Amino acid sequence: MISLKDLTPVTIADIKDIRSHYRRYPLEHSDYLPGTMLSWGHYMSYSKAWAKGSLIIMTEHEGRRLLRPPVGPHDPELLGDIISLSRELKLDLDLSMVGTRTLQWVRDARPELTFAPHRDYFEYVYLSSSLADLPGKRYLNVRNYLNKFRRENEHSVEGIDAGNIEEVKEFLVRWCIRKGCREEAFLLHEREANHYAIEHMEELGMEGLLVRVRGRVEAFSIFEKMTEDMAVIHYEKADQDLTGLYQAINNAAASHLRGRYTYINRESDMGIEGLRNVKERYGPDHMLEVHDART
Repeated sequence: MISLKDLTPVTIADIKDIRSHYRRYPLEHSDYLPGTMLSWGHYMSYSKAWAKGSLIIMTEHEGRRLLRPPVGPHDPELLGDIISLSRELKLDLDLSMVGTRTLQWVRDARPELTFAPHRDYFEYVYLSSSLADLPGKRYLNVRNYLNKFRRENEHSVEGIDAGNIEEVKEFLVRWCIRKGCREEAFLLHEREANHYAIEHMEELGMEGLLVRVRGRVEAFSIFEKMTEDMAVIHYEKADQDLTGLYQAINNAAASHLRGRYTYINRESDMGIEGLRNVKERYGPDHMLEVHDART
């Protein structure tokens, strides 16, 4: 049986084992990635346990705990242990963040469960070639914004490394001031997650690009491998006063990644209407769906 004491915080020391496990059991959602769990650990704590060749994840935010199905071989007994622990702890859900592939076997193993899609956390997956080439009528407005930025601004793109990382941090401070982070709690959490990722890029297995405009860093993108054919864009920030700059950093990241990954996962919209509209306009190839389960 799994108990609460078996679950311990996810730390940087766990990254190697977690990544090795994911090579055998490819992920269905980016929230399970080390980069996500650690950079957002100040906001939502992630705990893990290993049992019967599977990884078990529990999250906690503002006192609300949620358990997820095991990542590993399909084991109905272990699944039952996790559901039993959820009920023992009187959690809101028996299981959270159940991906589509996992849903199929969990439904067979536990027919008494009811599943509900959690649309706010569906992830948007695009063809990297589409985001790099911006073909056809769908991307006409994107191309127009991008071309306007390129015409009107002296700019360059470079990889984030030890030589420019302090400039990226300085830009993040400027971005936060412009956005009014001090008045918006979630923006402060987002800034902290970005800062953690920048500080620990190498340890987390992340990479990044920046855009300079007239010599100064004004945008960056940070990404991580999710599966053999998919990368995740975790963080993307730009000066909104520079028209077309968000389109420019988006396109630069896609052009950089297209030779290595068929797909780019740009994560969820978290139910934010404006963000949803933007992500839908970019024409996702497909969505990574997640479901909640309860009796």
